[in-house]
Amino acid sequence: MNVEILDPLEAAAQALIARLDEHLAALYDFAINHAASVQSMELPSVRFLGAYVDGELIGCGAVRTVEGDCTYGEIKKVFVTEEHRGHGHSKAIVRELEAHLRRTGVRVARLATGIRQPEAISLYASLGYVRRPPFAAQTADSSTVYMEKQLDA
Repeated sequence: MNVEILDPLEAAAQALIARLDEHLAALYDFAINHAASVQSMELPSVRFLGAYVDGELIGCGAVRTVEGDCTYGEIKKVFVTEEHRGHGHSKAIVRELEAHLRRTGVRVARLATGIRQPEAISLYASLGYVRRPPFAAQTADSSTVYMEKQLDA
């Protein structure tokens, strides 16, 4: 498997983001604006990556650099297709996003995930993320878990 920069406007990327959006909408019973979801990956502050197995796009992830109480990277859109889960691909994507943050001098990674995604919570915990209060303009709610990791230089 290899992880590389991915253009969110590519058809394969849009199809993968759509699968993620559908997955989340089913878990949490809300509609997602797919066009806005793709547009959010095009911002200059975002690094969007794709994971490939034998040339096939099987996963993605992004990190957005944010200036807030400190400069941090917000991990977003980490997703691997069902048939490729359980092989460490999500872990590889997150590690590459963290490496990007380190290379750019960012030493804190944060994320928000849902309580109906125990595999994601376990993944992040296994990578050293710990629970924290909401950050930025987010507010606490019963369906969201907020996490953070201090990145070594």
